Amino acid sequence: MAAEASELTRGEDSGPLRSMSLPRRVSLWGFASLVVAAVVFYLWWGLSFGVWIDNGVYAVTITLLLFGLAGMWLMLPNPPAPATPPR
Repeated sequence: MAAEASELTRGEDSGPLRSMSLPRRVSLWGFASLVVAAVVFYLWWGLSFGVWIDNGVYAVTITLLLFGLAGMWLMLPNPPAPATPPR
């Protein structure tokens, strides 16, 4: 019981992001910043110019959003493959 408690409180190597290498983690955060930039750009444009329905704004926002989401999806670590039972 004490070993389980120490594993829970330790907090190291927990979660998929901790097992990623530094360049992959930086890339993941870079792609996440594209998603944030898309939302900020759309809100800034709408509040600045009072135009919420515009094809050009949609094109920029969707491009940033999709590249960010696709990049984040590609940078996530692969789950471990299930081990086959010995025969």
